[in-house]
Order: sequence, then C-alpha cells, then structure tokens
Amino acid sequence: MISSFFKKLLLSRMVEIDDGEFKLFHTNFFLGSVKGHMFMREEMKKRKNLDILYSFGEWISKDILDYFKRIGGGREESMKFWLNMINLTGFGEIEILEINSKKRHAVVKCRNSPIAKEYLKSKKTDMVDEILSGIIAGFFGEWFDTKVVCNEIRCIAKGNKYCQFVVRAQKSKT
Repeated sequence: MISSFFKKLLLSRMVEIDDGEFKLFHTNFFLGSVKGHMFMREEMKKRKNLDILYSFGEWISKDILDYFKRIGGGREESMKFWLNMINLTGFGEIEILEINSKKRHAVVKCRNSPIAKEYLKSKKTDMVDEILSGIIAGFFGEWFDTKVVCNEIRCIAKGNKYCQFVVRAQKSKT
C-alpha cells in the first residue's frame, strides 16, 4: 500500500523514476537492501566505526530539513515533513511520543524497524539502529537548536516489541 504522502509526491511530480534514477524533490536517491545494510554495519562494527552510521543519520536529517527550509514552511510543518520523509525511506514507522523543548528532551518510537527485525531473525542481540538514532538526533538538534545525543533504549533486535530512542541535549565539555 502506498502512503498518502507518497501519493501526494507522485501527483505533484516530486518523484521521478527514470533511466535508472530515483529522484525525490529533484535529489537523487538509491535504494539498498536490509541485508546489505547489515553487511555494512557488521564491517563497521569490526573496525569500531559504528559512530559513522550515527553521523550519516544526522546528515540525512539535516539534508531533509535544509530542503524544507528552502521551500518554506513553519516549524510544525517541518516536523510533519521530516516524519513523512523518514517513514518513506524505509527505516520504519516513526512516532514522537514526547517532546519537552524547555528541557531539550524527546522520546521517539519506531514500531517496525526492518533492520532490527532482520537482526532479531539472525539471533544477534545488539542495539542496531545507529543510522536511525542519528536521524532522530539530527532532527532534534535542529528542533532544539542545540547539539543533542540520541540513545536507543529498546530494540526489536533485542526482543522488544518496538525500538525506542531518548534524545537529550549534549552536556557541554568543561
């Protein structure tokens, strides 16, 4: 079933699939398999470079938000746009459970991370959503206008019913 957001994008001609290219908002994208992601993650884990996946996720959110800023729109619309874009990219269905702007704190839930579901099948028990953690951190860093950290506290790969993330302002180094 196609999401209503994707249908709107198709109707407004914001999605192009032609000559081996997939463009969304005139930006090239590529699609990769979950098993390919798992291979990359395991190779990066061996090299102790999982932080690169988190940074990549932050960059994804900043790229989405930069595009939204160029087309204009308010704060609440940017959140809806970001949520739709992340849900469209295949990282799972994201839901924001809590936002406290004053404390710079948020709680986010992902019901069906395909990466975590595949890891659960493989019997590996890591928290595995580094890219999604980075994506969430990238968004809330912009939302709170400060550097944040996002930690996965529940993961389908560990047998939880869903993945859950906690966002907090990064403590300054003194």
